[in-house]
Amino acid sequence: MGELAGADKIVDEANASCGDLIKIYVKLAKGKIVDMKWQGIGCAISTAGASMLSEKVVDMSKTDLEKFGEEGVVSMLGGEIMPGRMKCATLAFRGLLKVFE
Repeated sequence: MGELAGADKIVDEANASCGDLIKIYVKLAKGKIVDMKWQGIGCAISTAGASMLSEKVVDMSKTDLEKFGEEGVVSMLGGEIMPGRMKCATLAFRGLLKVFE
């Protein structure tokens, strides 16, 4: 968690339904994520998802991230997320997809 000096991309993502906010900092090299940090406020599910993803996505390309998908996020978080909390769980993931736009 924290700001990443020299980030190549910075993306803001929000979950309007519950107020979670995240700023994602990413360093890229050869089309892959080499480092990710984040800052934000939100519920335990969104912050846990962001923290776990910040380690999981190192060395991932856009294709790798897309293959990991929301299902990978749910699995990483323990395997079951209530439908009303999916936007919380996938907040950082949705932001990371924007890094490659």
